[in-house]
Amino acid sequence: MNIQNSSEIHKIYIIHGHDASPNDHWYPWLSRKLQQAGHYSRRIVMANASQPDFEAWQKFLALQMPDLDENTIVIAHSLGCLTALHYLNQRFLQTGARIKAGIFVSGFKTRLTTQPELTNFIQCAKMDSGILQTHIPICISFISSNDPIVPPPASIQLGSFINAQIYEVKDAGHFMAEDGFSEIPELWDVLKPLLTT
Repeated sequence: MNIQNSSEIHKIYIIHGHDASPNDHWYPWLSRKLQQAGHYSRRIVMANASQPDFEAWQKFLALQMPDLDENTIVIAHSLGCLTALHYLNQRFLQTGARIKAGIFVSGFKTRLTTQPELTNFIQCAKMDSGILQTHIPICISFISSNDPIVPPPASIQLGSFINAQIYEVKDAGHFMAEDGFSEIPELWDVLKPLLTT
């Protein structure tokens, strides 16, 4: 494993969820913070986010997130978490790559009663907890105490699956702009130390 120093530039990929775009919620704020700190930040564009197609979203990740290494950090929101974890799982199997960390906001791995239209998409995802834990040594899961879309137990279940540190933010809804989250200061507080080690 590479010994990293604080001058190394990290690559951070930000992956949005269902019915969102890279310009929504807290993604532009986080991207700016990362760039101001001297790191490479890319907000991934996913097609047809209102009616997501699993294979299409996998292709979009492959096109926009081709290089994974120990300076890579993946940050995903909602359906983007499941999408990213499936993609990473397959890439790890193919290449043996490892990334530095994954941060998952309102993530889940099982079908949601609140979003039945996503059931087929969710069932396409294949993930191996051992592979993910080995190749993403630092996993962090943000959950909201009153998430109306992803019940907190669903996020806790995903966190357990990937051996994530779980951070609960009180009354954060689904961490969307309409919930008051055009920024997530708690996420930056957790991310910042990772950028200097």
